[in-house]
Amino acid sequence: MKKLHLTGLLLCLLMAAAGISCRHNGTNDAGQGADSTLTKWYKVLAKHPGDAEAHMHLSDYYRDHLLLDSALNHALAAIRSDSTNAGYYVKLSDLYLAMKEPDLCENVLNKALRINPSHEEAYLKLAELHFLYQHYEEASEVIQKALTINDFNPKAYFIQGWILREQGDTAAAVRAYLKAAEQNSRYFEAYEELAHLYHLRHNPLAVDYYKNALSVRPDDPQTLYNLAMFYQETGNDDQAIAQYQRLLQLDPDNKFVQHNMGWIYLTHKERYEDAVRCFTNAITQDTTFLEAVYNRGLAFECLGDYASARQDFAYTLHLDATYEPAIEGLNRLDKKERRK
Repeated sequence: MKKLHLTGLLLCLLMAAAGISCRHNGTNDAGQGADSTLTKWYKVLAKHPGDAEAHMHLSDYYRDHLLLDSALNHALAAIRSDSTNAGYYVKLSDLYLAMKEPDLCENVLNKALRINPSHEEAYLKLAELHFLYQHYEEASEVIQKALTINDFNPKAYFIQGWILREQGDTAAAVRAYLKAAEQNSRYFEAYEELAHLYHLRHNPLAVDYYKNALSVRPDDPQTLYNLAMFYQETGNDDQAIAQYQRLLQLDPDNKFVQHNMGWIYLTHKERYEDAVRCFTNAITQDTTFLEAVYNRGLAFECLGDYASARQDFAYTLHLDATYEPAIEGLNRLDKKERRK
């Protein structure tokens, strides 16, 4: 594979699939507060230093606790003891990816497939890696191999949807995501992708897929926010407000939710006092939230409170001296006050 640099965001996408944080802690394993799990497997190693299973259990433990150097040491020890276990190489690939070594990750996945040409997980991880390199044809070829081994593979169809979406074939991507959801009715990410694709088209089917996603994770904040945004963008203000209020029960300090509710009250409901309240709540969370400050100024202007409006427009310009709407707002207030 041609060596490329992967951004931290792309690496985190795959690392999340492996259950590993993007954070890398380089602490060694000596003296790391051994609990019962550590005690158990270190006792095994005391009697059998080359026990591959014990090393891999310790690797899993340290990986889960974000001690990646220690996890790597034990994974390599497991492979030295048993170099024929394809699953060990797959786990090692997760560590290399978490340590931002994607080329080493690819190498060990290929080793796993040489040991076990039918290892589905190795194919899926390799396909994800090709996808992140933007080598879509290679990723698609790997997915087809995985599906040849087993066509009941929801994650394979999901990754296929990723590939097709990036290639611009959204209709085929939808079919792939639907296949993934058909095979796994609780496939949250598949519903999210379907909702996103229909959201972009302002197609009402987006609501159905957001609701499917919420049936799996009822309190997922991003899904609730996206659903509220869809309602807002398509003119269903009452439903948007209902979803925003539901979100505020989970996250009362969400400044974007407060701002969006304020915008609806300001522009569509003519409920200017409610708009001021929402914008004020947003500004309380972030005093540099320029849009909230300016829009509160608009709400004050609509209420006829020109002094408060002027203060907000002026503060907007303090945050950004080139913000044209605030300049226009001050000029508009000057004309209104001259007409008095």
